[in-house]
Amino acid sequence: MYLLNGFLGEKYQRVNKIIDSYHSVQNNYINMEACCSYPFESVIDAQRYPIFTLPTEGVSGSRFFPAFECIEDIDIYSEELVRTLFDLDTNYNVTTQPHSGTQANQIVYNAVLSENDVVLSLSPKDGGHISHNKISKNQNKVINYHLTPEFEFNYDEIEELTQKNKPKLIIVGASSYPLQIDYNRIALIAHKYNAFLLADICHTALYVLGKTYPDVFPHADFVTFTMDKTLRGPQGGILIYKCEFSKLIAYSIFPISQGGPLQSLQFAKMIALVELSSINLENYAKLVQDNSKIICKKLVERNITVVTGTSNTHLILIDVRALKTTGNLVESRFYENNVLVNKNLIPGDQTSPDITSGIRLGTVCISNLNYSNEDVTLLAEIIANILLNPAIQNEGIHYLVEKYHKTINISN
Repeated sequence: MYLLNGFLGEKYQRVNKIIDSYHSVQNNYINMEACCSYPFESVIDAQRYPIFTLPTEGVSGSRFFPAFECIEDIDIYSEELVRTLFDLDTNYNVTTQPHSGTQANQIVYNAVLSENDVVLSLSPKDGGHISHNKISKNQNKVINYHLTPEFEFNYDEIEELTQKNKPKLIIVGASSYPLQIDYNRIALIAHKYNAFLLADICHTALYVLGKTYPDVFPHADFVTFTMDKTLRGPQGGILIYKCEFSKLIAYSIFPISQGGPLQSLQFAKMIALVELSSINLENYAKLVQDNSKIICKKLVERNITVVTGTSNTHLILIDVRALKTTGNLVESRFYENNVLVNKNLIPGDQTSPDITSGIRLGTVCISNLNYSNEDVTLLAEIIANILLNPAIQNEGIHYLVEKYHKTINISN
């Protein structure tokens, strides 16, 4: 899929071995990891530009070094693009400075949390992200809410815990939750009890943009996401926040939470936003979601336990306990068959994060490569075979790798 050029010269021998190794994985494995997408070719090109030679600490309108106007333009144009893509009103501001999605969350924590403030977030065993549960500043106490037995967000529990514990911040978002989230309902609870709402939409940003998923605006006070999970951008975060928090966020970005911005990544984020502005996001979102549904349906037909039965995103969570195995062993089994998935905790999991009772799959990368419906169905059969019959040789993998992963070359 990718054509990675090496470096000329004997001193780069080890470097070129690293490139060759990465190239081999990219072009010989079916990537079904749920936390990545294949970047637009222009995004890869953008990261070749030396846009990192001028220090630009500070925020738009308030920099600490001269000759910042070019970076200021990146900030301004990126904000315009985000505003248009999400149809934001004037109550929100945007920054593309966060180095990651987790960093974007930390910027919010450092901006609004004081000593001993309480935070409410989804339990990691129910799909909550680890960065929503490890908040080191000011000895903040994190209390978890959970899913219902039907794998829905337990909105009644959220309200009960909010009323009882008076959290300063409620975090909504997950790294392995395939169904829809009612952001409005949680916002009503948060604001009823004077809590702020942070919506981490790293795994749902595409569907919010494509209007195939409940909207997070104007309900949330803060919205964070990354560009690389579903949006075909570079690694790096974006933070959208209500204007009333502008001074707190600016000071939290620098000097509290991070140093200067990574200008090359900001430039690449801007290019990705330009690309996203030029495509039909509803079609892209539906393609990813439809591919998830095809795979879920086939797995259920093969009596494999899909935790939520279906998916409204790219995420598919599989319970492997009935197969008398564990997630880490299944992850290795898939890797041996040239398919990349990851071990993952599932609701009610009694194992540890490095063992797990489940695996997590994603359909973004195969959607980026335009897998046909027939080949997605074939891939679903392959997944079922790997789970149920480890000894079977899956010739279909070679066919799919040759068809989709070796014939599309994007050069650096």
